[in-house]
Amino acid sequence: MDCKKVIANYWNFRSSTYKNGVNGFDEEERTVWKQIFENSLDSGKRLKVLDVGTGTGFLALLFAEMGHEVTGIDISAGMLEKARNNSDNMGIEIDLFHGDAENLPFEDGHFDLVVSKYLLWTLPEPSCAIREWKRVLKPEGMIFAIDGNWFDPRPDKRIKRRLSEFAARFAKKNQYNLIFKDCYGPIRNSLPFYEKMSPENASLLFSETGFVNTAINPLREVQEFQKNRHSFSQRLLGDNSIFLISGQKK
Repeated sequence: MDCKKVIANYWNFRSSTYKNGVNGFDEEERTVWKQIFENSLDSGKRLKVLDVGTGTGFLALLFAEMGHEVTGIDISAGMLEKARNNSDNMGIEIDLFHGDAENLPFEDGHFDLVVSKYLLWTLPEPSCAIREWKRVLKPEGMIFAIDGNWFDPRPDKRIKRRLSEFAARFAKKNQYNLIFKDCYGPIRNSLPFYEKMSPENASLLFSETGFVNTAINPLREVQEFQKNRHSFSQRLLGDNSIFLISGQKK
């Protein structure tokens, strides 16, 4: 089975409804994210930024708003179309490419910063992807990867996911869960980080690929923001944690 074709088809389907954030492009949520990145970067310097797996363009447009020159790439043509629409609606210019996160169509040492959001868990070869991201970075360039422990295999986590699915079924909101399972079920064992995504594992991958000054940010501000906007059942059952892993190219 062609994993990447399955992944692209699923995200093409989801592109019409997917929100990259609790409230999509809500100004309050964008402000929280901007503050996190501003605290992690040199102020006043305009960077060349690559957003890998840009999806609807959430990070790409965020960094462009912050004054940076931004390129986004995604394997899903549907997601890229959504990103273009968001770019036009917001009046923000970004460059968008259709392509593979594990085989980038960019020259060596071109970008100052590579970012990704909710991508590593769905890659067939995350180590190959990180090597590619390192390749296109300039010396001393930075990498920011955001992800979460979406499919933690521990029993208590499994129980909470099952209860959450039951609640969604009861509310007749589980159609996307069913389609997700149909698509990802047959390929999940081919995705190394599907059940093993954790800040420690991602940080170790960065270090093994040669990045230095690696760090883990638990994104408490974002998690608090999202928690305050979730429904009661989401707060009770949805305890996935998100995190940001950063590193620097020598």
